Amino acid sequence: MVHHCTTNLIEDPEDDPVGLFLNEYAVGKNADIFPSNSGRLVKAGSKIHFNIHLHPDGQETPVKMSLGLKLYPKNFEPKYVAFTQHMGDVAELDLPAGQITRNDGYFRLPRPAVISAYQPHFHVRGKAQCMEAIYPDVRADSARPGPARTETLSCVSDYQFGWSITYNYAEDVSPLLPAGTIIHVTTWHDNTDNNKFNPNPKNWVGSGQRTIDEMSFAWVSLFYLDEADYQQRLAARKKVAKTGE
Repeated sequence: MVHHCTTNLIEDPEDDPVGLFLNEYAVGKNADIFPSNSGRLVKAGSKIHFNIHLHPDGQETPVKMSLGLKLYPKNFEPKYVAFTQHMGDVAELDLPAGQITRNDGYFRLPRPAVISAYQPHFHVRGKAQCMEAIYPDVRADSARPGPARTETLSCVSDYQFGWSITYNYAEDVSPLLPAGTIIHVTTWHDNTDNNKFNPNPKNWVGSGQRTIDEMSFAWVSLFYLDEADYQQRLAARKKVAKTGE
C-alpha cells in the first residue's frame, strides 16, 4: 500500500538535484486547494520527481501514482506564491507502551502570513492534534510582558491514519498572522490497547519512517505578505468585524 508520496520540482538537475517541494499525498488525503490569486510556481522546463513510500500489507498490490494540476489562464500571474511545509516537528519521540503521550513543537513565522490549510501528520497511534498561534507581545509596556496572547487555529480529534485530511480555511477567516507569531503544534499519541489501530500496544514506539513507527508534525499551507499588505488586510477584517460589511 502507498504510505505517502511526495513530489519535488527539479528546475536544475545539476545544481539542485533535490529540487523544491511541490506537494504531498498521504493515505486518504484530499486535494490541495489554494486561495484566489495564489498558487504553486511551476517554471517551464521543470521536471517532477516522485518519491513513493510503500508499506507491505501481505499481498502483491500494483501501485499507480499520478499528479493532477489545475493551471491559471495563459498570461495570468497570481500575486502570491503558495507553499506547504512542516511545522511543529518533534524529531525524537518517546511513546511508552500502554500510555497516551503529548508532544509539543514550534515554528516562528519570519514574516506576516496567511495560513490557508492545515493537515495533521502522524501514523496509526495518532490520537489528536491542535495548532495555535502565540502572538508576539507588541504592547507599549512590553518591557514587562505578561502572558502572550494565544489563539487556537485548528484541532483534530479521533484521528485515523487512513484519512490524512487537509483542512482548508475559508478565505475570509484564514488565519492572518503578524511576523514573529509562533505556531505551536500539540500532538497526542495513543499507544494503548484502547486504540484499535495500534498494531502492538505492548511495544515502545519512537520516531521513524515506517507505518509502525511514529511522526509528529503538521503540514501547513501558507503564503507570506509584506507589511503593507498585512496591515491592509488586518484593517479590512477589523472593519468587517465592526460593521459586518
